[in-house]
Amino acid sequence: MNLTSLKTADEITNRAGTTLRELGFGAHETAVILALNMTESATVSDLADETGIHHANLYSVLDALVGKGYVVIQQGRPKVYQFAPLSHLKETLTSKLRQLFEGLTKLQETRTSSTAIPALIYTIRGNSDVMSKMLSMISRAEDTILLVAPKLEDFGERVLAALNEAARRGVKIRSILGTKSDLKIPNFQQRIKDTQAIDIVIDSEEALISMPDLSVCGWADNPLISIQLEGFLEQTWQMSKKV
Repeated sequence: MNLTSLKTADEITNRAGTTLRELGFGAHETAVILALNMTESATVSDLADETGIHHANLYSVLDALVGKGYVVIQQGRPKVYQFAPLSHLKETLTSKLRQLFEGLTKLQETRTSSTAIPALIYTIRGNSDVMSKMLSMISRAEDTILLVAPKLEDFGERVLAALNEAARRGVKIRSILGTKSDLKIPNFQQRIKDTQAIDIVIDSEEALISMPDLSVCGWADNPLISIQLEGFLEQTWQMSKKV
């Protein structure tokens, strides 16, 4: 395996690990799932060498994963473990999500009106969750993305790939940056202005304002709020330096 392949494998592993943790799998469960997906089968000793998890802890993790149907055992001495077909994991998670949304929908149908004013701007905390919200917004964009950031490259490869994908869908992207970007993205315009802000507005419908380190952000899917921020950013765009 060459250096490029190793780098790609590491990126895939990191993304998969992050997603598994977000889905509620523990750190040890995530490590075992990744290890078993990188090999056809493994003993507890193999997994201990690969993950660095103590044998005693591995047995409890494996028992839990076997109980959920995610891992299967080949009886013998020593026992050999394999990851179940990915279709089972997909069906299980899909079923749980469907049940969750059905339950939440029923709860919303039974709620009564209140004199309280509903929240229009939602606070999202944690770099991973803020980044996930940004990625989901970009993936939903249909017509326009207006982006403000000190440096586009600092967002990392996932956001840059999402912007490329949006551009290929025909989304027009305008960016106000503190530093000029040399990235070649179709349908991409940029202007330069000294800024520490991170803002995103898509399709005049969703808006996000984040701390520079992405530790916390405010997000709204209210068109009135989004249009107001977009109007402010439009003025900033007009006053920014052309590239």
